[in-house]
Amino acid sequence: MILASFIAQLRANAPMFGGRVAGAAEYAAALRDYTTSLALPAAYVLPLDQEVESGAPTWGGLQQLVHVGVGVAVELDAQTDRRGQAPAMDLDAVRDQLFGAVLNYQMDDCHVARGVYYTGAHGLNLDRGRLFYQFNFGVDWQITDADGWQVAGVPIVSLELDGFKAPVAPGDMPAFVAMVATSDPTTPMPPPTNGPWPAAQQQRRRGLFSRLVRAR
Repeated sequence: MILASFIAQLRANAPMFGGRVAGAAEYAAALRDYTTSLALPAAYVLPLDQEVESGAPTWGGLQQLVHVGVGVAVELDAQTDRRGQAPAMDLDAVRDQLFGAVLNYQMDDCHVARGVYYTGAHGLNLDRGRLFYQFNFGVDWQITDADGWQVAGVPIVSLELDGFKAPVAPGDMPAFVAMVATSDPTTPMPPPTNGPWPAAQQQRRRGLFSRLVRAR
């Protein structure tokens, strides 16, 4: 999802590449065969290392921040200047378009903690035909308990709250009993723990709420 988002952003917002943005497989073929199916200049989005911060204390839960590295390798034509000076001077323009396309871009995903940020750049290869240069970016990816294996728990059907008028003596009936459904509202809820639901006449006499709202 992260790599696909980078590719889409570059194709739509880095016009110097004319949509010529591919992935790691195309990049490997370009290095190996000294040929490319893409006209130059071209860009390749590459997965880099991931660094994980130690888990934050959440009373036994899991909460970690993963720094995901993404590289954008650009391939520039050096045939018109075999010294490599011309394509090297073009790197400033390449950097500006990459920044404008992906820097601070925040993906539409609940795991992403903030926008894309820049982490550096380095040269890859330069010969009389081509210049390869790589710009590196980072994405903070947050993981929690919800992303892992879920331990089965005991389902809670409802919560009960008994309300009393002061002063309270042993054996007093509550002034009201609130029952709150925590699952499917069509599932029948148990009666209050102090006995069965009062009859309608008793409900009116005691001033209890109706059972429809579970607070009578």
